[in-house]
Amino acid sequence: MTAIDFRTNPVTARRHRVVSLVTHADMPDIVWADDETGRYAVWGKDAKGNRIVVERSGPIRIVGARR
Repeated sequence: MTAIDFRTNPVTARRHRVVSLVTHADMPDIVWADDETGRYAVWGKDAKGNRIVVERSGPIRIVGARR
């Protein structure tokens, strides 16, 4: 599995975590991730304080270790 959407498949998403290959730390607030392309999105806030999805890219890995 190389891609996961935490919004549309919450049961499967709870069993996975996304790790940064630069810092080797878990990445919080992930919305969706694709470790094949290195693209992912996190929850953020706009200037008015509304929740928005912010797309980013970088070396990541989806790990199936959360139980």
